[in-house]
Amino acid sequence: MSPAAAAGRLRRERRGGLSRAADKEFPLVPAALWLGMLALSALALVWPHLEMVKLGYELTRLEAERDRLIQEGRVLRVEEASLRQLDRIESIARAKLSMVFPVPEQIVYVKVPPGNWR
Repeated sequence: MSPAAAAGRLRRERRGGLSRAADKEFPLVPAALWLGMLALSALALVWPHLEMVKLGYELTRLEAERDRLIQEGRVLRVEEASLRQLDRIESIARAKLSMVFPVPEQIVYVKVPPGNWR
């Protein structure tokens, strides 16, 4: 056996009998760890942006609902004002409830002691 072949054999035995092709194999576990760390880093960067977009949509929806409720409140205030008109109340009292103004003999005055004015 030549001295170079013996030296190569000796090197292979020291490395556990692995060949040069085995030395060049891609280490799977470290690559998987690096890939996992890369994926987590990407997720850490993308997740807040996605949440911000989601919150933006929610904010837009809530602002639209607020505007709708404000408009509904305005409509209800106008309706309330029209329902409180004294002419309307008097006409309903006369027509539906058969109410009339009392004659002076039907009016009764009640004395209320001071301090009980509620």
